[in-house]
Amino acid sequence: MNVAISAAWLVVSKALGPVSDGFLEAWAASKDLGPNVDALKMELLYVQGVLNNTRGREIDNPALNELLQKLRQLAYGAEDVLDELDYFRIQDGLYGTYEAAEEHASGCICNLFLNAHHTAKAVGKLLGCSACSCAAANPRDPGELRLEEDISQQVHCCAWPCARRTASGNTSLSLVPNIDQAGGEASGCIRKLALNTARTVGKLFPCSSFPPVHDDFSGKSVLCGACIRKAPQQKHVKEAPKLEFDRVDLSTRMKHIVDQLQPLCAKVTVILNLELLGSNHTTTTDIPKSPPTTTSDIIESTLYGRDPAMKIIIDSITHDKYSGKNLTILPIVGPGGIGKTTLVQHIYNSQEVKTHFQVKIWICVSQNFIVNKLIEEIEKAIPSVEGEKKGRPEELIEQRLNSKSLLLILDDIWKCESDDWKRLLVPLTKGQAKGNVILVTTRFPAVAEMVKTTDNSIELEGLEHGEFRKFFRACIFGDEQSQKDHDGLLKIGDKIAEKLKGSPLAAKTVGRLLRNHLDVHHWTRVLESREWEMQTGERDIMPALKLSYDYLPYHLQQCFSSCALFPEDYKFSSEELIHFWIGLDILHPGGRNKIVEDVGLDSLSDLVNSGFFKKDETDGHTCYIIHDLLHDLALKVASHECLSLHHSNARLVEIRPSIRHLSIITDCPDDSNGINDENFKSELRKLKTKLKVENLQTLIIFGGDKSFVNILGDLFIEANALRVLCLPTLSYPLESLLRNFSSLLHLRYLKLGTTMSQMHLPTTLSRFYHLKILDLQKWGGSFCLPSDMSNLAKVCHFLAKRNELHSGIHNVGKLKLLQELKAFSVNKESKGFELNQLEHLVELREVGIYNLERIHTKEEAVEAKLMHKEYLHKLTLDWDSERPNTEPVAEGVVLESLHPHRNLQELRITGHRGPSCPTWLGDKLAIEALQSLYLLSVSWDIFPSFGKMGNLRELGLSNISTIKEFDLEESFCKLPTHFFPHLQVLIITHCPKLSELPFSSHIVYPLKQDWNIDWFPKLQELKIENCPEVLLLPPIPWTQSLCAVKISHVGSKLLEELVYSKSSSGLSLDISGKGGLHNLDQLLLFSQLTELQELKIKNCPPLELKYFLMLTSLKKLWAWSSNFGVLASEVQSGVEWHHPVEDIKIWVSDSSGKELTQFLSHLPKLSKLEVYSCGNITQFAVGVDLQQTRAPVVSSSTSSDVTMDDTQAKDEQQEIAEVDKEEANTKDDGGLLLLPAHLSNSLQALDIDNGCMVVHSLDALQALTTLYLGNCFFRHPFPSSLLDLQLKISDCGEDLRCEGLLPLLTQGQLSKLEVCRSPSFFGGWDPNPMQGMTESKLQSLETDDMEGFLGAPALCSLLSSSLTHLFFIGNDEMTCFTKEQEKAFHLFTLLQELRFWYCGKLEHLPAGLNKLTKLKFLGIWKCPALRSLPKDGLPSSLRELDVNGCGNEELTQQCRRLIGTIPEMTL
Repeated sequence: MNVAISAAWLVVSKALGPVSDGFLEAWAASKDLGPNVDALKMELLYVQGVLNNTRGREIDNPALNELLQKLRQLAYGAEDVLDELDYFRIQDGLYGTYEAAEEHASGCICNLFLNAHHTAKAVGKLLGCSACSCAAANPRDPGELRLEEDISQQVHCCAWPCARRTASGNTSLSLVPNIDQAGGEASGCIRKLALNTARTVGKLFPCSSFPPVHDDFSGKSVLCGACIRKAPQQKHVKEAPKLEFDRVDLSTRMKHIVDQLQPLCAKVTVILNLELLGSNHTTTTDIPKSPPTTTSDIIESTLYGRDPAMKIIIDSITHDKYSGKNLTILPIVGPGGIGKTTLVQHIYNSQEVKTHFQVKIWICVSQNFIVNKLIEEIEKAIPSVEGEKKGRPEELIEQRLNSKSLLLILDDIWKCESDDWKRLLVPLTKGQAKGNVILVTTRFPAVAEMVKTTDNSIELEGLEHGEFRKFFRACIFGDEQSQKDHDGLLKIGDKIAEKLKGSPLAAKTVGRLLRNHLDVHHWTRVLESREWEMQTGERDIMPALKLSYDYLPYHLQQCFSSCALFPEDYKFSSEELIHFWIGLDILHPGGRNKIVEDVGLDSLSDLVNSGFFKKDETDGHTCYIIHDLLHDLALKVASHECLSLHHSNARLVEIRPSIRHLSIITDCPDDSNGINDENFKSELRKLKTKLKVENLQTLIIFGGDKSFVNILGDLFIEANALRVLCLPTLSYPLESLLRNFSSLLHLRYLKLGTTMSQMHLPTTLSRFYHLKILDLQKWGGSFCLPSDMSNLAKVCHFLAKRNELHSGIHNVGKLKLLQELKAFSVNKESKGFELNQLEHLVELREVGIYNLERIHTKEEAVEAKLMHKEYLHKLTLDWDSERPNTEPVAEGVVLESLHPHRNLQELRITGHRGPSCPTWLGDKLAIEALQSLYLLSVSWDIFPSFGKMGNLRELGLSNISTIKEFDLEESFCKLPTHFFPHLQVLIITHCPKLSELPFSSHIVYPLKQDWNIDWFPKLQELKIENCPEVLLLPPIPWTQSLCAVKISHVGSKLLEELVYSKSSSGLSLDISGKGGLHNLDQLLLFSQLTELQELKIKNCPPLELKYFLMLTSLKKLWAWSSNFGVLASEVQSGVEWHHPVEDIKIWVSDSSGKELTQFLSHLPKLSKLEVYSCGNITQFAVGVDLQQTRAPVVSSSTSSDVTMDDTQAKDEQQEIAEVDKEEANTKDDGGLLLLPAHLSNSLQALDIDNGCMVVHSLDALQALTTLYLGNCFFRHPFPSSLLDLQLKISDCGEDLRCEGLLPLLTQGQLSKLEVCRSPSFFGGWDPNPMQGMTESKLQSLETDDMEGFLGAPALCSLLSSSLTHLFFIGNDEMTCFTKEQEKAFHLFTLLQELRFWYCGKLEHLPAGLNKLTKLKFLGIWKCPALRSLPKDGLPSSLRELDVNGCGNEELTQQCRRLIGTIPEMTL
């Protein structure tokens, strides 16, 4: 027995051998967590000081650069460790634990227990492998296993699963419920060790000293090993498993980083000191190199693409526009290398300028705007005059410029203070001459804005493509003959030119690269490698652009360079940009009163003013774009840490080991350097060996192609350090892309988007305790949130497309930093949704409170503490308008108690049934900062005095049955010039008793009485709808500030509807009149409509000629059910007049052909004419054709390539006879619309759909590019001038054939053809004349005649060389495709878009669709008989599938199975 015991002891001793040292080390690491944190923080402060000392220095020492890089990497590692510790301390606070605390709050005994617990876990890791092998070799007795099970049921203190480390070895956490199977036996060892530890300690100390610990496996809990008892069963809300903290591992990693940092910092410091000594202690500042000095001498003898800008500038400075002003300052602004200096050199040396200005001066300012130096230079450049007195330079300038005209060029201004600029101008403004001009060139919009005296600056952008190509070729070849000698290189050159974005300096840079090696290999290498980006000469493009970048402060450089992760020409919103920068933690408030969002706005503004972002208006929304080569610059300067991968660069881009920010664009662009999806996937697979994924802090994926998910999932399995995660187009479960998603404990910014309604949000969303920005604005999936979202205590911005996401946050009161809560639904019966949840949300900027009908007392209402929310700018108070019962008195008290802070700017009240408005909005107005007020469905008898709200910008009233008039203060009304001085938006809808608008009695009928334009002087939007008692309306537009007006369904007898719109695209007006409207001046103020570009009238009287001629900017005039246009009597009066209108549409008009002919004769610029359903117009002809028809036929060998045979001659004579006959008839009925001869060279588009109208030859329309014929009789060849483009044919019967179309397809440029309800159109195709015709230009075909089209194989063969869009619509006959039709279908190998719409009997799609390898879009709408998709599948190239209104469940299920394999799908 002793021998057996000794042997067993030996075995155990050997097994525990490797543990003994580990036990001591683990205990020390757990115990020393606090000191290690302090040591690491101290080292990081030292590193920060070292790195700050090197910022802005050009380090030429490669060894030092490498050491600094290592220092940064260690600093990143330290940041991760401290961030991880902070995460678990937050988790401790949420769960009442002390796992990550330096010491347990209950004292030394609990500290002992805490360290023992973590020591046991660490030792368990060491036992893992040996325990498993031991278990495999020595299976235990089942009784022993049961005994261990019993013990594990009783003890938990160390029974948590071992913390697992990924292959990268940098994570000290795991999900509590999970454990590696391989470590199961090791866990048993841990349990035993923990049990023994707990029992030993338990015998020595009272059990009350220990905190309760829960066993994650058994659900049981113990206090300690000495006092085992069963814990009471508890019910828990299902929550995501929390992450477990490995105290020993984290503390060890900290110590390891400190040990590495100390010697490295010492080495770097020594080298830096030596470098400083070597440079005589001079300190280099962060000043970029200076740009080259410029002169007035012309370098480029030919000015490409700038002639229009040059002419505008020369005309404006040498003619009357600025001649009457003392001094005009005209800035020319654009990025470096865009050609500003070259343009001004040509202006400066032009003959007109030399003749006009007596004194011309050129000064290159560059980065040093020193006023005294500039004044001296100006003084030296002006010739002295006879008898001048000596004095200061300013005085000499004044004497020499007396009565002389001056042109001063200040080239390349980088910065300038306002006071310095004013000082510079003083001596230049004292001369007596007028018309002096200063031309300023600058890269910076802020400089241009400050110096300009004109309305606008001249903004230079890249050269237009054609001009740029000429310039680029000139840079390479010089003369045209050399180009012809190397014409095989031109296609490659054109591809390179497209990448240069029209930049002249880029053309010069690349031209130098190409001209010395005129061979295909070299040019192809330059194209693929983008070699011009690596050129470093001061006259090269990237150094020129980088000068501007180097000039930025460091924090702006960070903001700009981070945008390299987004695609070129990406449209940022200010909100998106700022939140992205917050996620990257690169915005740092300097002042105590500035919040981080304000810093972001300032940074964005600075980047706009510096020319790095361009501000743009798209659909009324402001966005910001990095244009052209500046995006390439961002990629270059950020290349050490940022990488953006897409098809075009996957094989070419350098992947550095220091990369920490990555974006991947999976959507295949048009320009992809020949790399398809499969090749791109292959490159992504290789990325795992090139990229240190574990270091990534940012990951953005654009595109939702499911075929990439497995590759990306394998690639990012170790991406544990992510701070920013942006996945805006998910088409697959998030966890399949990021399998460790639940472990991303560093996340600050999370953006998720999907169009798939069945997609669910991750249940682990509530575990990201560091999260600051949660952006779900593009989330179209399920709106179920985890129940413990309130754990995200650091969230500042929770952005959502729909209110459900906000209203579903349980215990939202814990999110004390939250700034927007668009919907909070009061529910007193559900804990966590009481109104007092809002009490501590003092950072709120926006809140919407709904279901307020559930609040009945003042005490409940004041719990929201709205009065204390000083940052609250937007407030919605909503009572359910559909509720059956109301308590007016109680609701009045509640609203009175929801008194907001005086800083509130926007207020919306809906559904309130109290008797009056609250006093804080009425008599005792307490929110005087209010700028926006919307009242909807309220039942008040007493309304606020709107006129008293002096700062009001927006006012909306809707669905209010009690309001009769506006309550305006008497004293306020005595000051009519200040009535609503700031109001910009006024919306009044569904107010049935409202009889008088606030301006009705003051600005109605302005032509008949005086009126004051200062009433609503800044109003931009006016909307009045469904107010039947409103009779008097203001004339439109009574003020030039109006941008949008809509008036409809009011009591006026003049008007059914009026829509007025002014935008960047122009000014338009749409009027639908009533019987009481006799003259349009009853509604319109024509003197204010000189800028009107588009006028549409319906049921209106004709315009009087005097008013029509006042519309000097009118381009488009459309008339429905109106006697068209100008009064016929005035048109025929013999008065000579012309109008520049370009587009005329007549619809259901009683106007005769003769009247319209007369009207058109006064429109010299008409380019588009549309005539629909005008019963009095029976024929259409072109005046030139009639004249030519009567002229004798002259034989000439050069007059035509086509000779007439006898049949053609007879047809011609018949045509003449018919025209003569019809013209004779027009003397009686005026049915002929005869297009004036002068329009034959200007009319570009003609649409006729006019019930059996006879359309004569259109061959004389030499400029016609678009033709639409519907319900017409037309039997002539189509005009040879159709270049565009679009030919539409509809309802023209069986007589219309395709005569004349073949030349348009093969010789012309016809790109779009639409043929509907003309069943014999395709029947006329004869294959014989088409022999030898191999190519067409037609790209798009739309038809309802599938049988006819596919039954013309010769036509299909011809179109296969060009057709990319095919649209079958409205076919109710065809059920399936024959073999011959499918064979014809397979010819269209270039097809990119295919649609089947309203094909009622179609049961099957054509087989072989998968052979159309270019197809990107397939649309199937309203095809109820369609049963399934093709058996052989769809092409892999398909990017979008749109199936709508088919109603077949089998088809729908088939499509659903494809979800994720096709990026975009609509069902």
